[in-house]
Amino acid sequence: MPLRRLSRTAIFALCCVAPSTAENSDRGDFHGWSLQKAVSILTQSPWARQETYTNVIAGVGSGVSGQKEIYTTFFIRFLSARPIREAYARVRQIEAGYDNLNAEGKKEFDHKLEPGLSLDSSRWIVVTLAFRSNDPSVELRVRQFLEMQTTGTMKSRAYLSSTRFPQIGLAAYFPPKQNEVGGRFVFFRSVDGISVVSRDDSTVAFELDVPGFSPTLRAKFPVSEMLINGQPNL
Repeated sequence: MPLRRLSRTAIFALCCVAPSTAENSDRGDFHGWSLQKAVSILTQSPWARQETYTNVIAGVGSGVSGQKEIYTTFFIRFLSARPIREAYARVRQIEAGYDNLNAEGKKEFDHKLEPGLSLDSSRWIVVTLAFRSNDPSVELRVRQFLEMQTTGTMKSRAYLSSTRFPQIGLAAYFPPKQNEVGGRFVFFRSVDGISVVSRDDSTVAFELDVPGFSPTLRAKFPVSEMLINGQPNL
């Protein structure tokens, strides 16, 4: 039975503080961010969305009422957006005790983070997809689906869309690997020399057809909230 999407986006939120967004050019050096702020950018910022599906089943382990609620949450993020990459980097710093390292230790750790922070996204928009479920069988099914897909098989399932470009095709797909950010979906940043997302667009959306989930996963991002220095940062 297909799962039903629930219109709430904060099930796994770890905090309520969101970063400054629209037309913001002074977010500050991410090295000074608290863990709370870094996590908020990864969960509750203009560059991150959560979409949750629920299903109620009956059977063993279903509780007093004889029913059990199964939920699966998909986490969609723009990895090509600098704030998301900085948030990932800051979480890694905090986990490694970066703030207590000496100057040489910090320099060495910064060197390890640099490839991710300096990702060249001038030609590409990169969206990542992670997920979590309270049902191990659903989690296994979704993980296997994402791990087994290729660029060819995902092209008929994954799209990016904006106000002016209703269906932007997938350029590449990279399955999730252990300890990484999830599956990565790569889209061209421009088509025939025209940016697929501009400040004049109202929204940009990521769509993915995941077997067993209805309706199709669709995460919408207001473009006006993603502006930095007057231009969409994604």
